[in-house]
Amino acid sequence: MATGSALTLTSPASPVEGDRLTFHWTTDAPDAKNWVGIYDGTRQPGTGSSLLWKYTAAAAGDVQLDTSALTGGPYTAYLLAKDGYGILAKTAPFTFRPKPAVVRPHSAVDALTTAPVAPGAAVSVRLGGLWSRPAGNPAGTATFRKISGASWLSVAADGTVTGTAPAGATRNPETVVVGVRDSAGATDSVTVQVPVADPAGPLRLKVASWNLAEAGAAFTDAPEKQLRVVLAQGLDVLALQETAGTAAQSLAGALGWYAYQSAGSVGILSRYPLTAVTAVTASLPAAGATLQLPGGRAVRFWAAHLDEADYGPYAVQDGRSAAQVEAAETASTRGRQAKALAAAVQADVTAGRAVVLGADLASPSHLDWTAATAASHNGVGPVGWPVTTALQAAGLTDSFREENRDPAKAPGHTWSPVRKQRGSKPEPQDRIDYVLYGGPLKLVEAHTLVADWPATGTDPAALAANQWPSDTAAAVATFQL
Repeated sequence: MATGSALTLTSPASPVEGDRLTFHWTTDAPDAKNWVGIYDGTRQPGTGSSLLWKYTAAAAGDVQLDTSALTGGPYTAYLLAKDGYGILAKTAPFTFRPKPAVVRPHSAVDALTTAPVAPGAAVSVRLGGLWSRPAGNPAGTATFRKISGASWLSVAADGTVTGTAPAGATRNPETVVVGVRDSAGATDSVTVQVPVADPAGPLRLKVASWNLAEAGAAFTDAPEKQLRVVLAQGLDVLALQETAGTAAQSLAGALGWYAYQSAGSVGILSRYPLTAVTAVTASLPAAGATLQLPGGRAVRFWAAHLDEADYGPYAVQDGRSAAQVEAAETASTRGRQAKALAAAVQADVTAGRAVVLGADLASPSHLDWTAATAASHNGVGPVGWPVTTALQAAGLTDSFREENRDPAKAPGHTWSPVRKQRGSKPEPQDRIDYVLYGGPLKLVEAHTLVADWPATGTDPAALAANQWPSDTAAAVATFQL
């Protein structure tokens, strides 16, 4: 090969079947009949014809070859001299990854249950926002129709289900099956269940706190996966973190729900109307809103995401003592934010309101780091983590630890279902996401949530394919009013 020549594959860096490849060449021996050709396997120029080729007359430039019919590999591209087979330069071998199958348009879920409606009340449920059109499909529209179900429920072509509920409460939810046909030819169906209940009767409220990992930017089809979690789990209201200033509002738009969206991390997503909103401030990264529930009932709901810097479990892993970590936490931005948050929610608790706080506190709990669990935390414990002790002092109860009293048997880790390494050390696994509550609420159950079995590690493609579109487990609790 000529020492003054070079040939490189410039685009795309990781070819997929169907791609057209672009190569850049330079040579100190330009000729009008110099050319670039591609050979498969270990074949060298002169042993059979090239698969594709083009002339490259200049001393330098870019050439694109129509490689859209090539699959697998390996292949090598050669810069060849004067219409012959003298090799001036060659690329490193390259391959084509299989082209991903195009997923047909479909509904994010095949069934959902609405909020309870009062007898005689109007019903309106929007399904259009749940229709997904994955990449690779042609532009188009979906048309909805009623297949079967309650006579009082109608379905518009845009997917809006409407009707007036029966005059009396029903023992079982009313049901309508909705068919969908897409202009691209795909079909699907969605079953909608509508509970008709006395608004003054017992009401269950299922709450979650969920960090969306930068709104799911690293995950394929994240909005659809997020919608599926919300509906499949029957969640009523969510405290969201890492929304990228958009996710709470965009999810609410797709669901036909209500939202508070900050310009940064924090959001609230609710199937019930929100009033008396307290917005995020520079000193308090938390938002509050009053949930307007059936029967004139209300719950004061808070969502928070505290500062993540100087993470306490890392300090412990790096050799800090319990006393050192407690002092650092108290003096940190997170510690100051926790005091402000505790004061805000304590005002609601003191006023006798039902209060729920969903939060990524970026801190473990003093209820988890005990002497009995010290072996799980580098031999350190107990630790009186200041963030959670401040919120407990404000009158809030930790729903998960109330339901699961033994932290050794039920650690409830939320960080992290996918991140297991911190450099050469294991990533500390901890419960840093919470649903806390106070006032006249009865806890029915509490758990942590991760859908399916997400891939772990650092391979971006494997993580992107996870059905759970986050690096954090959700904290979930159900209350009865």
